[in-house]
Amino acid sequence: MKKNLLRLGTLIAAVALSLNANAQKLHLVSGLETTHIWRGLEVSKGLTLDNEVAISDNNNHFRFGLWGGMQINGDYKEFDYYVSYTNGGFSASVWDIYNFSDGIYANDKAYRIFNYNSRNTGHFIDATVSYNFGEKFPLTLSWSTILAGRDRGALNEKNLYSSFVQASYKVYEDEHFVVTPSVAGAFALNPEDGSHATFYGKSAGINDVRLNVTYKLKVGNHPMPVTATAMWNPESNKGYFCASVNLLNL
Repeated sequence: MKKNLLRLGTLIAAVALSLNANAQKLHLVSGLETTHIWRGLEVSKGLTLDNEVAISDNNNHFRFGLWGGMQINGDYKEFDYYVSYTNGGFSASVWDIYNFSDGIYANDKAYRIFNYNSRNTGHFIDATVSYNFGEKFPLTLSWSTILAGRDRGALNEKNLYSSFVQASYKVYEDEHFVVTPSVAGAFALNPEDGSHATFYGKSAGINDVRLNVTYKLKVGNHPMPVTATAMWNPESNKGYFCASVNLLNL
């Protein structure tokens, strides 16, 4: 885990040096969701506010940011750090994801924000690469793998390197609406003996089939897109529906 943190720190330093050498931009993003769903999971079970503060170079290729989500009643709380690189259709990012919601860990050490011991941390380090093929062929493919942290399986003996692979395709867009279905599956690169469990469920397989419909709402000249999302999880035999609105994207 310490080696992974060292690599992450090196990456953050490289981004900082790049930003320092170029013009910089600050970003503030804020949204509201009826529930927070992520990679086949319902992470928050109620009205959730999420916020992001980031700094990037002037071309928005390199970006370093902080992301936080909180359910209105306080049941869900998350605080993440990330670095990303985007150029054309290619994107790569590394996230340090820390969910510190009350009651989800049996060990109090998991609630210590600077505890990165793999056996009892509340963090996990997630890396993603993706590619968007452009407007003529609006397909986006992505691969995410958990590199370290609380992805240890039932025995807590080794990292599973749970991976999540997704394909999405924009099937319709006009001046008012965008419709994008997607399908994704999860599996472990280093599974426990006799088990196919992953960070995302009890078995490998398709775990996130969804349909996103976005209405390009504007209030005056301010865009506030509203998205309805239906998501099915065949692996867990569950389904979810939520709505979200992007309040700010500066």
